[in-house]
Amino acid sequence: MSNIIVFTKEEETFIKDIMNIINQKNPEEASYIQSRMETLKKLAETASEFPSFRDTKTIGNSTFSMESLIEMICDMDFADQIMYVPTKVIVGRSYVVSKVNFILMLKYEAESIEELSGHVKTIDKIAGMNIYGLMSEEVYLSLIQEKDLDIELKKRAAVRLMNIWEYRLTQSAEDYAPMLSSLWKSRKKLSPIYGTMMGMSEMLQITQTIDPVWFDFIGSSEYSDSVLQSLEEFLFNLTYEELCHIREIMLEKKITSIDKKNIESLLHLENIYSDFNNADPREMLMFYKQRKKNAELRKKARKPGPTKTIEEYILLFLLKIEKAYHPQHTFKE
Repeated sequence: MSNIIVFTKEEETFIKDIMNIINQKNPEEASYIQSRMETLKKLAETASEFPSFRDTKTIGNSTFSMESLIEMICDMDFADQIMYVPTKVIVGRSYVVSKVNFILMLKYEAESIEELSGHVKTIDKIAGMNIYGLMSEEVYLSLIQEKDLDIELKKRAAVRLMNIWEYRLTQSAEDYAPMLSSLWKSRKKLSPIYGTMMGMSEMLQITQTIDPVWFDFIGSSEYSDSVLQSLEEFLFNLTYEELCHIREIMLEKKITSIDKKNIESLLHLENIYSDFNNADPREMLMFYKQRKKNAELRKKARKPGPTKTIEEYILLFLLKIEKAYHPQHTFKE
């Protein structure tokens, strides 16, 4: 239990400073927040007490091992996953959600206390990093349930997913999938210009802060329409269908450049496109889930447009590289 990381050292120092001020201003609320922190720590300890996925255990006539779990993950119907995955997974995920909610509770307090108003962005950043951990898990699960994915790649994704499940209590959320975290952090800082709708300005903004592996991925995907379409959805925060509609109007009316206000007018929508900078940190998770849902609907209906999110394409690229250089999938020690 001594290795449990409920908060990193930086988070602990930051939270302690905030709690000191809350205690001075609202001692009753500070007491409540402190009790929620203790509950969070107990939940982390409970999750840590479940056996490691590396352990092999025989119960009756059934044997449970890392290998059997990998097979189960690859064959699982994800609509029923909550009834089939180990309890450690459910409790661990609940712990992360609880941690995010605790951090956001600190945000609500900070917004009401003048001395803490300057710390709201830092609190959002901490919440965001933990949300990225949940999102990484979502992306791995999405990729594994692809029926036409090579079984070896599925197993590699399953092993990486198991590493998230196994080590979420002893590592930083940023360690789960560094490339994905880098992508989301870069997107959060992006302010789409739209313009000619070619995405060049947006791409330039992202490349200034993203992991260098991004350039290898883009180079390998240069001629893939689906990858580029999913990237455009990610950059512009518009669906493939909306993008097609806007471009048709631009072509018809011979419009060479467009801005956010024009787009809202053309789509008959108002103020729905978040810039993510000052928004609820959970919006990035909603952003991913919306794109994922649209991709799944297109695939089922056999409609044009991307059938995966850009996150899934990136993860698939990384797994293929790993397979080329490291033929056997391995579980982190």
